[in-house]
Amino acid sequence: MALSIDVWVLDIVLLVLVPAVVGILLTRWIRERAKRAGSSPAQVRGLEILVTVIWVALVLIGTSVTLGPISLLSTITFSAVTGIAVTLALQTTLQNFVSGVILLQHRAIRIGDVIQFGGVKGEVVSFGLVTTVVKQEDGTLVFVSNSNLLGGPLVNYTAAKRLEGEY
Repeated sequence: MALSIDVWVLDIVLLVLVPAVVGILLTRWIRERAKRAGSSPAQVRGLEILVTVIWVALVLIGTSVTLGPISLLSTITFSAVTGIAVTLALQTTLQNFVSGVILLQHRAIRIGDVIQFGGVKGEVVSFGLVTTVVKQEDGTLVFVSNSNLLGGPLVNYTAAKRLEGEY
């Protein structure tokens, strides 16, 4: 009896606790490396979410191995709840990503274009799949999510020549 409890405790430590601790430390390390590399806050957050999902999945697999077989219905239910949680956690990032793809597809803005969005007017200095950086005339940088650009009235003062004949 004592031997089986010792093996069970060892299984919990090796299959659940170690991956959890390593996952948390790895997430922090990747976050700091991404910040030092100059990644945008959205990119850093996306990496954090991705690494967290991976290590949580490993911990859950370790838990299921430790506790024994789990019924198919429980597994399907857990997978559905996990899928919904991940989708909700990534909702804003996915919305900005899709908006960035649409802006690229329609060639609405490019680096160097002078745009106006709401009360912001300036030159596009960076255009990513999640955010766009606009440099105003006074030199300040404005970070705008692509979903906001796509959803609001966007005026592009320099795209007329590039898109001549298409509209």
